[in-house]
Amino acid sequence: MSARVLVPVDGSAESRRAFTHATVRFPDQDIVVLHVIEPFADHTKAGGHGSGRTEHVFEKRQRLLDDVVERDDGTGTITTDLVYGRPVHAIPRYVETNEIDEVVMGSRGHGGTARLLLGSVADAVVRRVPVPVTVVRSTDDGDDDRHRPVARVLVPFDQSVCSRNALDYAFERFPDAAVTALFVEYPRLETYERVASEDDLDDVAAASGVAEYTRDVLATARRIAERNDRAVETATATGDPSGGIIGWIDRNDVDHVVIGCHGRSGVARWLLGSVAEAVVRRAPVPVTTVK
Repeated sequence: MSARVLVPVDGSAESRRAFTHATVRFPDQDIVVLHVIEPFADHTKAGGHGSGRTEHVFEKRQRLLDDVVERDDGTGTITTDLVYGRPVHAIPRYVETNEIDEVVMGSRGHGGTARLLLGSVADAVVRRVPVPVTVVRSTDDGDDDRHRPVARVLVPFDQSVCSRNALDYAFERFPDAAVTALFVEYPRLETYERVASEDDLDDVAAASGVAEYTRDVLATARRIAERNDRAVETATATGDPSGGIIGWIDRNDVDHVVIGCHGRSGVARWLLGSVAEAVVRRAPVPVTTVK
């Protein structure tokens, strides 16, 4: 799979880790390291004086990019780019206008307050760009991606088009990893049923058809694996989908999550589904969203 990979950086530890992650996962690809200079007022020019501030900002941000890419020892092509604008708008627009195939970025940059909360910029990029986005978190022990091969990939799977795309992506992007397709059994009731006794509850639960649907979902996952000439492990969990996925990750050795998210037209071109959004926010391992 050939790819042109964008890595937005802001100097934070998580953005630097995202760059390391990209060079490891995409060793032979073209990687673009992007820094967005946020708008600032320059009053010296307004007064008719030369602007020392713009020179200082430009040199400082260029040094930031140079410092990040100095860490690279891969075989791919690394280029850097500086743009001026607001990151939440500039990064999605950059993806659209520069033939970017994938984005790798830190879950939060400077100013992030909670370890497992998605930063506003990462949130906007995941929601708006039409290409796969991998969100990387730093680890408390400082472990480096170069020493952690991806051995097990989890793909939450519900038979939707997005989840099928996610499973195809996992097989192609991680050829040496064991892939698990996880279905969270959660009856989809569009209305409600009144229950007056234990027998009523038993009848309603049995009528929801979860067991039959589960077999169908997992059979679809196995067919996709066969089409990719791969094996797939299948697993189930119960409860609300996002909680079931996070709970399964916590109980099992997972190195990477690939999850599909729903796209629709509207004010934002791509809107993240509620389950995918919760997983991106809460998972303790890198998560790739696939449209």
